[in-house]
Amino acid sequence: MQKIEVKNLLACFEYIKKYCLDIFDSLQALLEVLLVCKNYPDIFNSKDEDSFFLYAKNMVIEDPLLKNLRTNKVLKFLSQNELRGEVIEEFFHIITQQKTHNKLYDYSTPMEINCLLIGILDLKDGESLYNPCYGMGSVFLTQMPKIKLFGEELDYRLALIAKLIVRLCEIRVEELCVNDLLKSPSFVNKHGFMKFDKILCNPPMYAHMGVEFLKKDARFALTPALAKRYPELVFLIHSLSHLKDRGVFIVRNQVLQKNSNEAKVRQMLCEAHLISAIIELPKNIFPLQNHDFSIIVIAPNSREILHINANDEYFYHRDGKYNRLTHLDELLDIFKKRKVTRYSRLTSLKNLDSSKDLRASSILENADKSTTKTLKKEGFRLIRGQRVYGGSFDVDIDFYDVGVADFKALGYSTEFENKRSKGNFKKIIKYALRPYDILLPLRGICPKVAILGDIKDRCVANGGLVVLRCDDYQKSIGLYCYFFSHKGEEALRQIYEKGGILDLDRLMRLGLPDKLPIDLMDRILDLSERMCQLEDEILKLKTLEK
Repeated sequence: MQKIEVKNLLACFEYIKKYCLDIFDSLQALLEVLLVCKNYPDIFNSKDEDSFFLYAKNMVIEDPLLKNLRTNKVLKFLSQNELRGEVIEEFFHIITQQKTHNKLYDYSTPMEINCLLIGILDLKDGESLYNPCYGMGSVFLTQMPKIKLFGEELDYRLALIAKLIVRLCEIRVEELCVNDLLKSPSFVNKHGFMKFDKILCNPPMYAHMGVEFLKKDARFALTPALAKRYPELVFLIHSLSHLKDRGVFIVRNQVLQKNSNEAKVRQMLCEAHLISAIIELPKNIFPLQNHDFSIIVIAPNSREILHINANDEYFYHRDGKYNRLTHLDELLDIFKKRKVTRYSRLTSLKNLDSSKDLRASSILENADKSTTKTLKKEGFRLIRGQRVYGGSFDVDIDFYDVGVADFKALGYSTEFENKRSKGNFKKIIKYALRPYDILLPLRGICPKVAILGDIKDRCVANGGLVVLRCDDYQKSIGLYCYFFSHKGEEALRQIYEKGGILDLDRLMRLGLPDKLPIDLMDRILDLSERMCQLEDEILKLKTLEK
C-alpha cells in the first residue's frame, strides 16, 4: 500500500512541477497542499475549488503558486493517500536521493542516515534539539519524540520548505532562523551562547567560506587551526559552544586522516575528551559525491572512542546507482551498548594517537593485525582452481578434475568422479591437490566446504573452486571443523559478496577463535561414513525391481 501512496505523491509532484518556476517552488507548493489536506481532511469531499483556497487562507498560506494549479486534479492524486509521515519521508528520499535530476541531493540526507542520526541522539520528550544548518529539513520527517526545535540556515528557500515540513510533522518549533551563523549567530544571550541538549549537523560540504575573520571569535579561540577546505569542522567547532549533552556530525573521511590542520582539530577534540564514537558509513551512499563519510558523535567527558565500521557489506545493499544503509537496529544496539564486535572496537583516549588515521576501518584493521588470529597469520595459502586441459600443450596423463559435485557427505572427500586422460602436464603437477587441502566454491549462497582425505590419485581443483592449504595438517583439520560449526559457517557465509561471490581478501583476513575445535573431526568422520552407507542403501533400494 505504501508503494502506491508514494507513487501517487510522485505523480502529484510531477504535475505541480509543470506550473512552477523551479524545483524549490514545486516542492513548496506540494507541501502547502499537503498541509491544507492534513488539517482539513474534509476538503476531499468538496467539489468547490474555492474552498481549498479558503482553507489555505485560514492557515495563512498565501503562496500565489497555488493559484496556478487545478487543485481538484491535485486532490484527485491525493484522495486515496493517507498522509502518513513514512510515506512523505520515502517520497522525499526518492526525489532527493534517487531522482538526482531534481538536483536536491545537496540539501537533504538519505532517510536511513537520518534514522541513524536520530537514533544515536536518543532524544527524550522535552529535550531541545539544535541544527546549525537544517537545509530543507528532511531529517524532521524522521519519527521523534516531542522536542523543542532550534535551528539556523543561510538559504531562505530551504528554510521555507523546512518550516512546512515541521508543521506537517507537528514538531514544536522554538525558532528556525534564516541567517549567517558565522557572522551573526542567533542563539546568544547575555550569558553567552545558549546550550541545547542535543545537536544534529549534516553541514554543506562544499561551502566556500573565509575563516580569517573567525580567529578572534570566542567560539574558535581554543581551536589551534581552522581547516578552511573542510567547512564541516567549522560547523562542528561552532556547535561546541551550544552543546550540553550529545551531538552528531557528518564529516568527510579526510578530516579523520589528514595530518595537517585537521590533525590539530582531532587532537583538540581528543584532549578535551569530546569524541564518544566514530561510525564509518558505507561508500557511495550520498549521490554524486566523490568522498567517503563518517559520523562523529560528540559527548563531554568521553574516556574512550567506540569505532563502528558500517562500511561493511553487512550494513548496506545496492539500490540503483547508490548504496543504502541496512541493519540499523543492530548498528544502534552496538552504539547504545558500546559493544565490541567484529564491526566495532573500543579504544581508550589514553592509547589513541590522534595524529593517525581515526577512521573505524583503519582502527579495526590495525587491531586485527595485532590481536586477531587470521588464516594468513596461521600460515594458510590461497590457491585458485585451474582449468588444466583443453589447450595445445595437452599430453596423455590421468587425473581427476575436482568440482563441487565431488564434495562428499559432510565434506570429507577421498574419491572423485570426473577422470580425464589428457591435460597440461606442468599445470597438473603444479596445481595438484594434497591431503588435508580445504576446498571452497568460488560462488555460492549457502557455501559448501570439503577437506581432502588421504588421496592416492592426481587431482586438480577446477576453476570454480578455491583451495586453502597449510603445511600443518592439524591446523587444516581445525579450520575445517570450525567451518563445520554454526559460528564458522556464519562467518564464512558473510564473506561471500552480494551475488554469492567469495571475497578472497576477506577470506584471508577471516578472524579465527583462539582454539579451533579439532576434536570434532573423529565424530565428523564417523557420521560421514554412516551417511555414505545410508546413501548406498538408498541407491540400492531405488534400483530394486518390483
